[in-house]
Formats: sequence, structure tokens, C-alpha cells
Amino acid sequence: MTPLNNMALGASADYVRRANYLPALVERLDLCQAETHRFMLVAHLFDDTMRMIDALAGIMDFDAIIGIPYSSGSDATRTKWQSRYGSIVNCPKTEDDFKETLAAAIQKSFLQCRSSGQKLVIQEVGGYVVELLHERFADQLDLVEGVVEITKQGVWRAEQLNLKVPVLHCADSELKRLEAKRCGETIVRCLDGLSRDLGNSLAGRHAAVFGAGWIGSGVAHAFRRLDVIPMVIDTDPLKVAEARLSGLQAHMSPRDLDKCDLIVGAAGRLSITEQVLRQLRNGCMVASASSRRIEIDVDYLETAPSAVIHASIRAFHFQNDIGHGERQICLVNDGYPANFIPGSGSVADEIVELILGELIVLMSDITFYPYEPGIHRITPASEALCTQLWIEQRDQL
Repeated sequence: MTPLNNMALGASADYVRRANYLPALVERLDLCQAETHRFMLVAHLFDDTMRMIDALAGIMDFDAIIGIPYSSGSDATRTKWQSRYGSIVNCPKTEDDFKETLAAAIQKSFLQCRSSGQKLVIQEVGGYVVELLHERFADQLDLVEGVVEITKQGVWRAEQLNLKVPVLHCADSELKRLEAKRCGETIVRCLDGLSRDLGNSLAGRHAAVFGAGWIGSGVAHAFRRLDVIPMVIDTDPLKVAEARLSGLQAHMSPRDLDKCDLIVGAAGRLSITEQVLRQLRNGCMVASASSRRIEIDVDYLETAPSAVIHASIRAFHFQNDIGHGERQICLVNDGYPANFIPGSGSVADEIVELILGELIVLMSDITFYPYEPGIHRITPASEALCTQLWIEQRDQL
């Protein structure tokens, strides 16, 4: 999500500035200071996230802002965010540090809730918080008003728990579907850039995409627009049928993987297994399109020696592998999402802000209305409210 002020544009700042959608949404919702609640944010620390925080200033102020390590663990991110919001910002570099930082922040907020009679609302991405709450804080869940989640991965993880708190989400909203399509385009743009950096073209090459959901389909169609020959694999026959009817080659099990120069995991689970990796040809590029480091069997890759061949690519060298001679498998962004490569840019901010708007609506809802423990999807009426305002704002530009 490249900040506009970093782009070499000749136009004035007034011209390139997007509509102030998030502050306008807060005004449309007529929100006032939430005195009975405390708030915590676990997120990718991008500029659009800053605008959401600023839009909520004085209404929902956060006890802690914690960045996801693979997107927000850099020293530059920490410096930038702490200079704006101070010591409430934490940017752990590893998964272990992240979990302990999160646990400490939750405990601190619980102590404040207990002394003030307030309840805690946590906005998160990926399901980290809801698991940790049930794992370490089962005896203090009466202090939690609820969790607001943005990703399908987070919802899937919540579904595996015997939930004792409400989880509100917009993970499968229609606006999220629109964003997912653009996310697929972004991932392909990143892979195209990496290939160009290595002196190669994607045109005419074969690619396999594991997962025919919103993002996987977006990846496959974006590949096709670059004259790549994509194949989609999904275990769901309905998704396979839908992919075929949209003109894609699609199957319920992988085939001809030895022809592929690109493999993308977009299933929301481990999809690029050791068995898959053993079938890949020399030089094949492997990337994730999920919101976490779960798609690729990185442990298997790391049984082989490796070398960094690009700032965002590590090549693993396999000797005399079964059915192959010597070959290299090229892992993109260490198995983390390809669209989170530093400096790559991502989905346009004005589209992401539609989803951030839904999060604001859900956080407002959870402070006003009682929700039973369990999973609750954003309502169509709330989606329509966010969308209508977005259209009004865009038409004013």
C-alpha cells in the first residue's frame, strides 16, 4: 500500500488525496466516546491502519497496538509508528515474541478493565487473539466484550474452539470478496516483478494455484491476463465447477505439476505439501497467498541447503531427489504472503478502507448490542451502509 506522498507525481497533494472515507463513516455512525469499553488492536501496521486509528481517536482509543511480525516487525515500522502513537505500539519480530507481547498486553488491559468496570474489545487479524484468550485467559473471559476479526483464517480458527466470547467478522462479506479479487491481482503483480528481476517473463509459463476461493480465483484470472497458463486445484467440487465455468482449467487433485514454473498456495491451510514439492521442476517458484505462513511445507524445504538469490527469494538445492536430478525450488518471501514483500505495494487503499469501515461498524456494534458467544457475520444492512457512503465519497472526487 504505497503512500501517495512517496510517489513521483507532478500533481498537487490536493489532487491526489483520496476522500476521507473513514472519518466520514465515523460521523455517519454518530459515534461518541466509548466510556464502558477498552480497546486493543492487532493488525498489519500500514498507512490505512493509521487512518482508521486516527478516525477513531477520542472515541475508541487503544490500550495497545501490536503489529503482525511478518508485515510489521521491522525497525522502520516500529520507529514510524511509535513516533506517532508512542509506547502503546509494539512490533515484535518473531512469532514467539508476538505471542508473549500479546499475552502481556491482554493481561494489562484486563487489570485496567477490572479496576474500572470496563470490558475489552479486541480487533485482530488471523485468529491469534481468540486462541490465546481461550488458552491462557479462560478464567478472565468475563472481561471480554468480544473480538472483531477481518480474515477467513481467523474465523476458521475460531470455529475450532468452544467459543466463550463473541467473534464478529466481515471475512466473507461482499466487500471482502471485492478486495480478495484485487488481492489476487496484487500477488500476481508481485510474482511478475520478481520474475522480471531474475530476467524472466511469466508469459507462456504454466502455473498451479491451490485453492479456488476468492483469492485463488483472483490469482488465476490475473495470471491469465499476463498470458500465463493457470491450473486451479481445489477439493470442493462446486469451486472446481465454478472455476471451469469461468474458463479456467480446474481439478480436484493436482496433476502435471512437473510442467509448472509457478505454484501458489491460496487454500487457507497447508496445500503445498512435501508430496507436491517433490514433483516440482528445477527453478519452480513457490509462493503463498494466505494471510499466514501456513500454505507451504517450509520445514521440508529447509532440509536442503539454500541460498538467497534475491532479497525476497531463497533457493533450496536438492541433490538426486526422488525422480529428479539436481534441482532448485525457489521460495518467495520465506513462505509468508507474497503481497507482503516490503515495497511491493498491495491492494489500493481506497478498497482496503471499505473493509476497515466494516471493522469500525462491527466495533461499534459490539459496544452497543449484546452478542452471545459464537461467530457473528456483519449484516447486509451494515455492508450497504459502508458501501453507500464509499460511493458518495468517491463521486465527490
